[in-house]
Amino acid sequence: MIISFGAEFWVKIWQEQTQAPFPLLLDQERQAYRAYGLERSVVRSWGLKNLGYYAKALLQGKRLQDSHGEDTNQLGGDFIIDSQGILQYVHPSRDPTDRPAVEALLAVLKGVGSRE
Repeated sequence: MIISFGAEFWVKIWQEQTQAPFPLLLDQERQAYRAYGLERSVVRSWGLKNLGYYAKALLQGKRLQDSHGEDTNQLGGDFIIDSQGILQYVHPSRDPTDRPAVEALLAVLKGVGSRE
């Protein structure tokens, strides 16, 4: 399952682009974000690493999207919860570019799946 605080507009675009097979819930009040200790940060959201990411995208000819009123300072995270409700993986993002490797997530999922 994926939880997003985003506007329905962006969630639909993301679903179309990724074709993710997971259920997606909207948490616009950010209850789950608070429960998992995720933060908002202007400094970390717009630090050099993230600005470098956008500069590189612009140099590659990519267009930046309008935020449509989204909270661009909300930091996300990646969590894997098993069928018993036990957290098996916790990764609160330090900045918007801080994401775990797909291989790391898949390794955890394979381990969880083999125990259930």
